[in-house]
Amino acid sequence: MAANPPTLAARVAARIRADIVARRLKPGDRLPGEIEHARRLGVSRGIVREGRRQLVAAGLIEVANGRRAVVSKLRAAPLDGFLADAVATRQLAIGEVLELRRTLEIAVAGLAARRRTAADVAALAHVVGQMRATVGRPGYLRHDLAFHLALARATQNPLFVMLIESMREPLAASMRASHARRRGARDFAHGHAGHEAILAAVSAGDAAAAERAMRAHFADVAATLENASARWTS
Repeated sequence: MAANPPTLAARVAARIRADIVARRLKPGDRLPGEIEHARRLGVSRGIVREGRRQLVAAGLIEVANGRRAVVSKLRAAPLDGFLADAVATRQLAIGEVLELRRTLEIAVAGLAARRRTAADVAALAHVVGQMRATVGRPGYLRHDLAFHLALARATQNPLFVMLIESMREPLAASMRASHARRRGARDFAHGHAGHEAILAAVSAGDAAAAERAMRAHFADVAATLENASARWTS
């Protein structure tokens, strides 16, 4: 059975997408106004609006109230929404989130050690200092998230930043689960020590040590969750 031909709106969306792919429209560029765009494409204003809606849904363009549509910059929002919903609806378990994080962030730690700049090291040291000052307190979680984002930026690869940002909600959920299961100042300090070890290895430019430190950090998190589960079921 032959496929249905694309609608006029789909053709408009494909035309705009082709201009973006060909770099005739670049991230941050404004699209023509709807009336002008409709005139250029030989379609109605409503068709242009519907075609643009398809591209907004795909994350390729952004439309703010009262402003012209612009080509989107690289961002994590579409994937972020997907992962957040999967966690919220319990289609992803904390253990599955940790498995993904572990695989991704061990690689991030090694690349960060190889590619970090002096500014990256300063940013990481600043965040770790904030973490150190809030160990065992509510503010720690916010700084913990900032540490992992700063580490991703140190890779000099925006895709790693986007992936870590897209995992912000699952990241927070897994961190909250780990923090909630720690008992006493010594336990919290032990958990924080992993971040200090990662910072030291990245600062020294030692990729192997950074990967080992990140691997040990996740082993500690997994053990904390496992031990808590054993206490509850025993």
